[in-house]
Amino acid sequence: MTDTTSEEHEPTGQPESTAGPTPEAGAEGQAGQDGPDESLAQESQESQGPDAGQDGEDAQEGREAPGGGGSGDGADAADGAGPAAGAAEDPPDGAEPEGGPLRRRVTGKLRTLALAAGGVVLSAAVAAVVSAYLDIWSVREPPPGAPRITAASEVWWDLLSDHHLVRSAPGSAYEKEPLPDDDAQDTLARMVTAGGVDAGTMRIRLILSNFTRTPATITSLRARIESTRPAPTGPLYHCGGPQGTAEVSRVTLDLAVPQRPAAETNAEGKQVQYPSDKLQVAAQGEPAYFDVQVFAGVAEGPAALAYEFVLDVGYTQGDRQEHLIVDKAGRPFALAQGTNDWGQGFRCQGKAWSAR
Repeated sequence: MTDTTSEEHEPTGQPESTAGPTPEAGAEGQAGQDGPDESLAQESQESQGPDAGQDGEDAQEGREAPGGGGSGDGADAADGAGPAAGAAEDPPDGAEPEGGPLRRRVTGKLRTLALAAGGVVLSAAVAAVVSAYLDIWSVREPPPGAPRITAASEVWWDLLSDHHLVRSAPGSAYEKEPLPDDDAQDTLARMVTAGGVDAGTMRIRLILSNFTRTPATITSLRARIESTRPAPTGPLYHCGGPQGTAEVSRVTLDLAVPQRPAAETNAEGKQVQYPSDKLQVAAQGEPAYFDVQVFAGVAEGPAALAYEFVLDVGYTQGDRQEHLIVDKAGRPFALAQGTNDWGQGFRCQGKAWSAR
């Protein structure tokens, strides 16, 4: 009886709490335990995409790994959350934020446009200042280094009323040569180049140009003698003579009395100091022309003198009194004393020189 009782109660002598479940039961229990988690992981993978599915697999491996427990799950969860958390943090050193190159290009272009606009504004301002300065300056006088008034000159004769007389160099024999092209003036000019001197009288045409905006008023005209010397003693040659009335206005200078200012004939036929009326050179206008007749007096023989002189033109411009010196292409004018005996020397006649 006793043995039978012990055999019947032997299976019940092993408590279930200490033996644990059999492998089959444990697998079924584990499957029962993991079933809901796998469904949730599958749903999470479908809703979050491939990354979430990978995170779910990592979490599953963490639970199946021995000793994984709660710490494994936490590590895998942290690993799965890494990329999302990193996107919210600042980029590491050396990495550029998205859109950085484009922002720099836009900023560079804006800076270039701003500098270009600033340069245009500055250039316009400088041009305006310079233009205003030149305008203000030119009211009184031209820019530095530029002339206020310039003068040119031409020497000529009015052969209808004047004799063009030349005292030739000693030993000259131009009377033996025919006149080229019936033009005695070219031969007379060649005589002067060869050492002769114009004598008696000449006309000087002044051409004055004003480079400022202020008109200039001519106030005086004088001859300033630079030097005197004996006139050449060669034969006299001349053309022209009083054959009509000159149609040019006459302003006269007498080198015999150089201290005397120029004179002009007024409407009543009297000689008065030049200018009798105000003569203006237009402001930045057309050149102004003035004809001046210069006399050197008369002398006979070796006593005749030759004068070298310049013209001194006085004028006012604004409140300034100025002087302009006029010469002949950088050299003084030259004029010798003339003669009252036109029967001596040689006179142009047709194609030759004629003795009288």
